[in-house]
Amino acid sequence: MTTLWGVLVTFHRVDLLPETLGRIAAQTRAPDQLVVVDNGSDARVRAVVTSFGAHYIDAGDNLGPAGGISLGMSYVLDRAHPDDWLMLFDDDDPPETPESVAEVLTFAQSCLAANPRAGAAGLVGARYDHRRGQLVRVPDAELEGVVDVDYIGGGQLPVYRCAALFDVGVFDGSLFFGFEDLDHGLRMRRAGYGLYVDGAPWLRRRTQNGRAGLTHGSSRTWVVPWRRYYTARNLALIAREHSSAAVGWRVAVLGALAGAAAVTEPRSGVAGGVAGLRGAVDALLGRRGRRVEPVNVQGRLKSPRWAGTRGVNP
Repeated sequence: MTTLWGVLVTFHRVDLLPETLGRIAAQTRAPDQLVVVDNGSDARVRAVVTSFGAHYIDAGDNLGPAGGISLGMSYVLDRAHPDDWLMLFDDDDPPETPESVAEVLTFAQSCLAANPRAGAAGLVGARYDHRRGQLVRVPDAELEGVVDVDYIGGGQLPVYRCAALFDVGVFDGSLFFGFEDLDHGLRMRRAGYGLYVDGAPWLRRRTQNGRAGLTHGSSRTWVVPWRRYYTARNLALIAREHSSAAVGWRVAVLGALAGAAAVTEPRSGVAGGVAGLRGAVDALLGRRGRRVEPVNVQGRLKSPRWAGTRGVNP
């Protein structure tokens, strides 16, 4: 029997976690097995997770969303069957309706029935311009039926066929924060797997959010310096790996210029400019991992939203 696995990574959100886990458990098609990776090593989180009957993994350190998801995926793949499915959840962004999980899983299974190389599906995605190393918004006119994308955005209930994960591997934990789902989607595409979104619900979501009719997605430039660092670094690393060294250089330069422009932003200033430049340089040098601490403006550790690709608005 096919099993639906769930993976959720959390970091210092013990107050929000019970509601999130409760809404996941209340789904009409809840995950058969839910794995929670705790990047904060918090005994209170362990207690909450076990009270819901989920698997608890202490990451031992803040691995970021990329590392946490990688750890959770690896745990699942050690136990899963190739025909199983693995869905990713956010600790602060539970499914919108009780039917959300069932709808995405049913859509994914229909895609697999039509194409044995279907690897993933979700609520929202985007495409990737390999020539420029840039994300591309899918036009409204194409949001009908099954829509091909290059990756499924974070927080959009991405569900992956375990057979594809066995083949392609798990998320790249060395990215730490941001665009780890883009990198993985491009790896899946390179291996010949399809990634899909149901067009009609996607268009309805755009309309409800007042985003129908736009020609470009919002980049939601990270004004917080540490976010700017990871955005500049990871986009350039991904461009170098999935396009070419020349495209990687181009994206790095654009990241540095964006950082320089951020000097005039109140919440960014000189620190934002330095962060963008540092991210670009580290990308060119191939530096990965957690090289800048995720802190908010008061200096406290900030819980990362899986963010990288939240910059792509539906």
